[in-house]
Amino acid sequence: MTGRRRYNGVVLVGVIAAAAALIAPVVAGAVKAPGLASSAQYKAFIEYVAKMEQHSTTPTSTETKNTFEAKLTPKETAAKHKANALFKRASEETKAEANETATEQAERVRNKEEEAQEELNVETSGRLERAESSYHQKYERIVTGHKNREKALKAQIAELRTKKAAAAPGAPKEGIQERISAKSAEVAANREDEKTKRQELKAATGKQKKQIKATAEAKEAEIAEAAEETVKKIDNHWNRQYLEKKAALNATRENRIGYLESKLEQGRAAIAAMPGG
Repeated sequence: MTGRRRYNGVVLVGVIAAAAALIAPVVAGAVKAPGLASSAQYKAFIEYVAKMEQHSTTPTSTETKNTFEAKLTPKETAAKHKANALFKRASEETKAEANETATEQAERVRNKEEEAQEELNVETSGRLERAESSYHQKYERIVTGHKNREKALKAQIAELRTKKAAAAPGAPKEGIQERISAKSAEVAANREDEKTKRQELKAATGKQKKQIKATAEAKEAEIAEAAEETVKKIDNHWNRQYLEKKAALNATRENRIGYLESKLEQGRAAIAAMPGG
């Protein structure tokens, strides 16, 4: 292809190929765990449990033990709330990232779709212009051909009339008149033939243009459908990516919750182990 590319489905194939590249499976990176361990709530709880374990052999009154117990559970609850809050924030960030990526990739597909549609429009306009140009060329040939034919016939009629004027009365004049009449009939037939051919040309050109437009509309729909299908695949792909990462984040959250609960039991055991004071 030279100059402006002719539409032959290449761009449409390009849209589909681009789609495959955009939504091709990628190696999922490790989910970045929210920083629960660096949070004040987590540190306060873990440090408090460690303090209880340090005092597990220290004589302690029942009243003090109850005070220790009363502080232990709220600290564990605060750490759990922080873990849940971090999970929620990480999930929202993951969702936002997935949506942003999907939007960017969908926009690229839409841009490719616009390029394909523009190329199709250019090609269609070119085909219609060529059809129109061909129509005018053929029209001129029909008009010129019949005009020349009529001119030649009229010249022959004029010559026959001159001969008729000089011919002897009777059969000679009548014979020439018959030839003049025949030529006049040819002139009329030539005009009818021109009219018919012009109508046929107009109809054929109209049919050709209609077919060009119908073909373009079909290709336009094909491009739009391919792009729409691609965008759906992109959305589905990144939604799956989000759900997978969210599940991984939730598994991390549950592990942390389980760890906090185990530390709670350690703290309670340490308080229970304190000898009476």
